[in-house]
Amino acid sequence: MKTIISLLTLFVMAAPAGAADLTGTWNAEVNVAGNTGTPEFTFKQDGDTLTGTYKGLLGEAPVKGKVEGQKVRWEISGEYSGERYTIVYTGTLESDDVIKGKVDFAGQADGTFVARKAK
Repeated sequence: MKTIISLLTLFVMAAPAGAADLTGTWNAEVNVAGNTGTPEFTFKQDGDTLTGTYKGLLGEAPVKGKVEGQKVRWEISGEYSGERYTIVYTGTLESDDVIKGKVDFAGQADGTFVARKAK
C-alpha cells in the first residue's frame, strides 16, 4: 500500500502545471527607448492560441499570439503616419495576474513591459 501511495504522490508531483489562461483584460506599463505608455490588452485564449484587442497610443488593433506553458508571445500590426509596423511582445507569466517581458517595436526600438490582469 505504501508503494502505491508513493507512486501516486510521485506521479502527481511530476505532472506539469496547467497552462496559463490569459483570457481577460490586461493593463500594461511599457517602456520603449525611454518612452512610456499604458496600453490595454483584451485577450481571449483558446488552447495555445491568443487573440484579442490592443487599445493605446496607436489607437486600436487586433492581437494575435501563442501561449506555451508560462511563456507568451503576441503581436499587433497597423499603420501610423503612413508607415506599417508590427510590435512584438514576448513574456513570462510571473503569477496568475502578472506578465513581464520584452517588447520589440517594429525592429526600430526595444524595451520592457509589465502587464497586470484587471480585477
